[in-house]
Amino acid sequence: MKTISKRIGLDTAYLLSSFPIALPAFVIAATGFSVGAGLAVVWVGVAVLAVALHAARGFGAIGRAQLATVLDAELPAPYYAQPPEGASRLRRFLNPLTCIQSWLNLLWIVISFPVAVFGFCIALSWWVAALGSLTWPLYGWIIDRAGGEHGLHEATRWLGLDDSYASASLVSLMAGIVLSLLLPLVLRGAALIQAGLARAMLASLPVPEHRRAA
Repeated sequence: MKTISKRIGLDTAYLLSSFPIALPAFVIAATGFSVGAGLAVVWVGVAVLAVALHAARGFGAIGRAQLATVLDAELPAPYYAQPPEGASRLRRFLNPLTCIQSWLNLLWIVISFPVAVFGFCIALSWWVAALGSLTWPLYGWIIDRAGGEHGLHEATRWLGLDDSYASASLVSLMAGIVLSLLLPLVLRGAALIQAGLARAMLASLPVPEHRRAA
């Protein structure tokens, strides 16, 4: 069982790193599939689809590699249908078109993109809000001296406090403590949702019986 601080670090790293991976993966997958499907009638699209599926396999491997630290478990290697022995280079190149896992990789990229965006935003915004609230007493005087009206003024009034810097600092610290206490739960929940989707689509396809026997 990992310590809370290490768990927070791993979940944060997972959520923040997934978006930079998901963005180019989505662009490649969406573009490759749309262009390939549109040109499939002239056969050029078939090759484009094969390229997209090959790329999706690479991104899928990255996605699976990230899951071990989040789920604390080693996942089985995915099963990819192999081309028949003695197949030509063209047949091997087009083989992903006949492989279920290859299509699942592509589907995972498309579905997981908004989930990755959501996880990235949640992790980043929660960290910024927690740290910003805890450290507000160190820099808030600059905002007060500038004479700007901010949300803490409204919060202190709602709580029946005055508009003093001490009251605003107290409210900010209280908010920062609450956000910090909730941080592990929020990060863990977002990471598990994202990792659960990846596991279901990248590491759940059973190996056929004849392949197990082999």
